[in-house]
Amino acid sequence: MMSSTVLIDERSVVFDGHVIPGRWLRDHGDDPVSLNPETKQRLVDTFAIPRDVAPLAVRIDGGRLDIDWSDGAHTGHSISTLKRLVTTRRAPEVRPTAGFRIEGDLDLWSSAPGVSWFDLACLDDDETWQPAIEHLYRYGWVAFDGAELGEAASARLAARIGYPRACIFGTLWNMNSGSFEHADSAYESGNLDVHTDGTYSHDAPGTIIFAQQLKTGEGGDSVLVDGFAAAHDFQVAEPEAADLLTRYSVRAHYIEPGVHLVAERPPLRVNEHGVLKQVSFNNYDRSPLLPAADVVDDVIEAYNAFRAVFSNPDRALYHEWAPGRMLVFDNWRCFHGRTGFTGERHFKGCYTNHEDLESAYRLAGLTPLVL
Repeated sequence: MMSSTVLIDERSVVFDGHVIPGRWLRDHGDDPVSLNPETKQRLVDTFAIPRDVAPLAVRIDGGRLDIDWSDGAHTGHSISTLKRLVTTRRAPEVRPTAGFRIEGDLDLWSSAPGVSWFDLACLDDDETWQPAIEHLYRYGWVAFDGAELGEAASARLAARIGYPRACIFGTLWNMNSGSFEHADSAYESGNLDVHTDGTYSHDAPGTIIFAQQLKTGEGGDSVLVDGFAAAHDFQVAEPEAADLLTRYSVRAHYIEPGVHLVAERPPLRVNEHGVLKQVSFNNYDRSPLLPAADVVDDVIEAYNAFRAVFSNPDRALYHEWAPGRMLVFDNWRCFHGRTGFTGERHFKGCYTNHEDLESAYRLAGLTPLVL
């Protein structure tokens, strides 16, 4: 077997003749400090990596490449993985139109609106349900109070939108702090960066329903951000970067015993008519994918710049929880996260499909019927 060659060229590493920017390698270590060995969720803070980070020393040891970095970090990389990545570099898709537009009578919120609470009893009557579904359509989320504990409330709310969607977490699932049922950052107690769910699914969940069952201690608020508003503002400020994120697909994965899901789509998914249909961004689950040499820095800059827009704290809506409260939001539009917490936090919940959400909007007279 032919041995690999590696050397340093300023802020890049030249691996078997392929120039790889150091900032990309610094973000894509597969050592235990950079990547959870079991779930393969990333542990490195992508967005804290200095733009001018540079490799100081490189070493090949068997099938591993080890790198010392100017910011004091050390990363390890599988040589076989690097060989595959450098020979399958990805160029952005060529699209007939640039940019995108947002359709519909939506209220794009760049600062947090107040939380409007609806009584869950509105599910039982079309007339009282109408303001709630209108709120969900206009803002991308709607909150309820007065729910009975247990699975029934989540099932009733899902039935108003479509039906609970079966997934690896179950159909009507539990999300309890400290649970070891699934190895995922959502079950931990620290801050959870805003993201969208199901980036590893070809058809990501359309809505997410949470219903709190138990809360002790402090913190643990849900955080929502209007991803469509953030995309709009990002396009206004940096049109070329925003357009690039409509054309470059990002791959994601979910791994646990017996499960290995992989899918990819652009962070800003636009249909053939130039309409923004979905924001898709979860840095925890992002897989290694090396852009073509002439756009690698542009892709990194665009990805980081969009995240800087939607993670601005001024955009965040904080949803305070108590047992009996519920929240449903459009996972194709809203980013969600969580503040850190102490004590226990137990939820019931489920996903529904986006086509069913769109059907509910048509039936409520919020979007035109397609005949």
